[in-house]
Amino acid sequence: MEYGVIYIKICPKKGTPGEWIRYCHILSSTPQSFQKNVTEIANDINTKYSDSIVIPMDIDVHPGCTTTPESVEEVATDMYNQFCVLAERQGIPNSIRCVYSVGELININVDSTHHLGNDELMVKVGHFLDESDEPGIYKI
Repeated sequence: MEYGVIYIKICPKKGTPGEWIRYCHILSSTPQSFQKNVTEIANDINTKYSDSIVIPMDIDVHPGCTTTPESVEEVATDMYNQFCVLAERQGIPNSIRCVYSVGELININVDSTHHLGNDELMVKVGHFLDESDEPGIYKI
């Protein structure tokens, strides 16, 4: 069946004070204000789009989310915009990379988009996410 998959990566420019966060995958290692804002964003997204979300947005440094195909662009745009505001507040502006796409997924019976496996869609989205640190929102 087809689903929408969204990933966000925080990727401040090399040499900037916040560069370390690109390598951080433990939310509790981030500042309390960051943790609080990520939790608020995830709760907002998961509540606002509850009818369209298949696997909720993670409360994570670099979150993912799985949606219905029809809602993926709207959810991705909202996630991206909220993370851009968060990054600005944290002193790492222009550092959000959001990648989303629609495609076939075999098994969605997981608790996180990060655990979906190696379906072609996941490989495509993950590869595009990691091939650059250029900020922006990308539909592939």
